Amino acid sequence: MELNAGEIVELAVRRKNVNISELSRRLHINRRTLYNWFRQKKLHTDVICEIGKVIDYDFSNDFEDEFKQFMPKDDLMILGADHRFSPPDSVYYWMEKYIALLEDYKKLVRKGPL
Repeated sequence: MELNAGEIVELAVRRKNVNISELSRRLHINRRTLYNWFRQKKLHTDVICEIGKVIDYDFSNDFEDEFKQFMPKDDLMILGADHRFSPPDSVYYWMEKYIALLEDYKKLVRKGPL
């Protein structure tokens, strides 16, 4: 049985012994989003690159076809650590913004009226 993209990423995360909570914090997403990504058959190359950068893992061997279309392998290694792969037109960018907004709203509701 062939693994889907989410499972491949999850295996890499687990092999690197990266804490899921820490990974989600460094990606600026919640844990539920991360677990949802682990269940997806296909992941956007931006998401794979961002996770690989955070856990210090090169996914170009696992996703050769996707990375060939994305950019040359040499260019992937040159990118700086503070470079974000989530342009404003990316679905994941807006999904992360929406989740952050919901979490802020939830905190305000719990805080109650002034």
